[in-house]
Amino acid sequence: MLNPTFTYMALLVTQALHLLHHRLARRHISFAEVVNAVVLCLPPFLVSLPSALFVTVHLVLIAVQIVGSLWIRKLSPDWSVAQGKP
Repeated sequence: MLNPTFTYMALLVTQALHLLHHRLARRHISFAEVVNAVVLCLPPFLVSLPSALFVTVHLVLIAVQIVGSLWIRKLSPDWSVAQGKP
């Protein structure tokens, strides 16, 4: 059931929803979003790496995005605080 193409698409959707959540919560993105973007630049149907590697990396990054969304207020700085506003 879990193949690299499926987990790639799941990561793509999770990343999009997570970035939308950052926007709505008015929080800065972190290094995790940059890592996800790099991984998403390597689609499994164009790059030949072991399937298990793709699936594992995709599932780990999906978990990181979900945890990041659940704890967004604790893990990401607020836009107004970063700009020096109260």
